Amino acid sequence: MVNYRVTVILKLLEGNLPLEKIQGPVRPEDVRQLGDFLKERLERVASMMELLREKGFCCRGTRKAVILEGCSLEAYQVKELLQDHGFKPHEYEIKLEYTRQWGIM
Repeated sequence: MVNYRVTVILKLLEGNLPLEKIQGPVRPEDVRQLGDFLKERLERVASMMELLREKGFCCRGTRKAVILEGCSLEAYQVKELLQDHGFKPHEYEIKLEYTRQWGIM
């Protein structure tokens, strides 16, 4: 028998962050554009969190990411769930940890 734990890492600042527009001469429009980008990314992270919490995942935060852990779904099921709801594979990272129980194969 095997126990497993799935960890999903949602990086807060994932993707092509337009920081190059915030270096050197900066216009108010550049800051607004960055704000729009961050708002969209954080909304997608929150949506993924809601979806996984409904499936029994627990979440915790770090400075750079939200980490969700659970054992109610296998990694492939988490991937299918997220993709079925329109999330792309580059938006999250899935890790799977197996632990074998002794005496049972």
